[in-house]
Amino acid sequence: MIQPDEIIRSRRRTLSVSVDVFGRVIVRAPLRCGEERIFAFLREKEGWIARRKSEAEASSVRLPSGNLDGYAFLLLGRECIIRLYGGANIRFSEGTGEIFLPASDPEKRLTNWLKRNAKRIFSGIAARRAAEMGASYPSLSVTSARTRWGSCSYNNALHFSFRLLYAPSAVIDYVVVHELAHTFHRNHSRQFWATVERFVPDYRKKRDWLKEKSILMQIF
Repeated sequence: MIQPDEIIRSRRRTLSVSVDVFGRVIVRAPLRCGEERIFAFLREKEGWIARRKSEAEASSVRLPSGNLDGYAFLLLGRECIIRLYGGANIRFSEGTGEIFLPASDPEKRLTNWLKRNAKRIFSGIAARRAAEMGASYPSLSVTSARTRWGSCSYNNALHFSFRLLYAPSAVIDYVVVHELAHTFHRNHSRQFWATVERFVPDYRKKRDWLKEKSILMQIF
């Protein structure tokens, strides 16, 4: 019997099931839907679920386990591999895509390193793009948000999740332009998207990448 990894109940009327890129089975169900109905639904979808789980197993996206040594994840859209070692500092080999990470408290060290680099990279892109767009913002901060890649506050302050660093540079650029466009347009109106398209003509492709890879926000 297929066991769902998560059941999300809401005021919806129908049942649905999805398999994310990690192979997790997610069921979305009405608030009062009983488990018997849910498991009957899963039995009907058993073949489809099995195929999707097989596809997920063949993909390169994995959640980190307790031991980070050898774990692969995306950095600026490129696969990087963690190598734990006995040193005191993090070293990144751009040629091999390896991150040499101290074995002592590795996840905390890695997230701090990612945040520092994210602040540097995002700040550079925002400064350049703001000058091109004629936009201004009082500050830029890096957050640990898992639900938004970026946001623009009421006072035009920019906020970006450090996890955006997993995306290719061109996708990061789109998110920065997206948030800078909000300094002119507070909603997602036709004028807003026209502003985005002016500076990122293929923004739809970048937006699709973010939607397809949203599960990456669960890493670290």
